[in-house]
Amino acid sequence: MKEKGKETTEEICVERFLNWYNKRQNRNYIYEKATDCFTDLKDKLNWDFIAYERANPQEWIGIELKELDPLRKETSVFFTFWERLCSDLPKDLPGKGIQGEFEISFPPVFDLPQNDRQRFLEAFIQVLIHRQSGWKVGETKDIGPEVWNKFPNWPTQRSDVDEWDEWGRDRPCKLEITKVSDSGCKVRVGTSPLVIGDVIEEDKKALNAVFKLKNGIVKPDRQLELAKKKGARKTILLLANIGVDEYNTGNSVQNCLDQGLISHIDCIYLVDMGNGRRVVKIYPS
Repeated sequence: MKEKGKETTEEICVERFLNWYNKRQNRNYIYEKATDCFTDLKDKLNWDFIAYERANPQEWIGIELKELDPLRKETSVFFTFWERLCSDLPKDLPGKGIQGEFEISFPPVFDLPQNDRQRFLEAFIQVLIHRQSGWKVGETKDIGPEVWNKFPNWPTQRSDVDEWDEWGRDRPCKLEITKVSDSGCKVRVGTSPLVIGDVIEEDKKALNAVFKLKNGIVKPDRQLELAKKKGARKTILLLANIGVDEYNTGNSVQNCLDQGLISHIDCIYLVDMGNGRRVVKIYPS
């Protein structure tokens, strides 16, 4: 986990996991820091927590926490949002006077709960209708500012120096769209980093960052190996992120990680730090 607020973040993560785990297993696990239970672990290759039931503290679980690279969200969770948006648009475009095929290039990091998606869809269509007059094939337009005016939850980013007078501190994120054909009636996500192959590659990078060698030692497998040597009946790795993508990450764990990197890890779970009730088991399947 990251150093800033590390202990607090780790405790929030393990509490969320145990709340979820206890309900599903009908258990009553509590947790303690591993270094509080085993004082000889200090300044060594220790793991993060032990979890046990008060009535049977000898049957404890070793838990290690790692944070997945947050860039994964940009190529998985948010890619799914834009793909879903484009699949929904054809249902709304016919009969609204929109003619041609349009391609969204490099969409911003963006996701919405279900109740806001329809409002965003309506704002998007209104702007597209307004801007389509005189739109030539091959021409690219940035409709982000106009979407921002109609949809207050549209993301913003820090202004460039020469844009401060127009936008103030922040400016609406770009939403660049290119008209690719005068025929048809369609919007699609264009060629960008947000393609399935790159989603898989981002998952590989994120997992490699978790399991990379440090001073010749593979973590977290060695950390949880030590937990087993100390008596853990089970070992669990928690991967913390915001907006977990269990499908791609689960496949990457199953197919991309050498078993030697997880030989002492019994289970791996994704914990969504943006949603206190969302925990997903990804290993074993």
